[in-house]
Amino acid sequence: MLAKYAGRLLQGCEWVGVPFAGGMCELAHMNARTMLVSDLHRHVINLAMVVADQKKKAELIDHLNNRLFHSDVLDRAQKRCLARERMPDVGLQIESTQWAVDYFVCCWMARNGTAGTTDEFKAGLSVRWDAGGGDSVVRFRNAAASLEAWHKIAQRCTFVCIDVFDFLDKVKDKPEHGLYLDAPWPTDGDHYKHTFTEAQQRRLADRLDQFQHCRLVIRYGNHPLIVELYHEDKWKWNRLTGRTVLNKPKQEVLITRRC
Repeated sequence: MLAKYAGRLLQGCEWVGVPFAGGMCELAHMNARTMLVSDLHRHVINLAMVVADQKKKAELIDHLNNRLFHSDVLDRAQKRCLARERMPDVGLQIESTQWAVDYFVCCWMARNGTAGTTDEFKAGLSVRWDAGGGDSVVRFRNAAASLEAWHKIAQRCTFVCIDVFDFLDKVKDKPEHGLYLDAPWPTDGDHYKHTFTEAQQRRLADRLDQFQHCRLVIRYGNHPLIVELYHEDKWKWNRLTGRTVLNKPKQEVLITRRC
């Protein structure tokens, strides 16, 4: 819902770096000539690789369209994803359509809010026992249909898998460059697979403060630590209202450098 605002704040940048790819919904609203996207989550990167490939993307959509929305389908996909995590050099595997199918099923058949967390391969099937909040199978089918559009987005980007601080050390501090950062939030992000400690939050804030010319857009929730690290004397808080996985209002902020 709020992805378009991140895109607007980066309007006009020729190069945009995104060191926390996550769900990548913001990429659709960024029009930089060069876009560099990173994430340590190998399942996400493999899915992006498959979606970017014309033939494999078509195979992925065909597989998903023929999957029954059923707990057995989800259970088998979760077990295969867990098995891949135990493989040596998982990041060196050639992009796999079956792996992408399994991870997509895990993300979109399971209960909301588990993707990227320690429970992403443990959650049960998203089953609706009333008509409120939309139908889970419709959500799954719509997500599969959206992969046609994501194909074009994935082809526009360069993808890497490196630590955020290594990423930032390589960024050129130029006015025509921009960074979009959606790090794991304090408290809310504690259940992610790739968590961020308070020490890392402080290190990130210090590192970002060193940029003088690069345009910064930083997404967070309203949390005392973030209020301390990105004080409004120096940083501009663009307050927005998003939605939780339970479709309840949630305050978010896009932080930019105050002129």
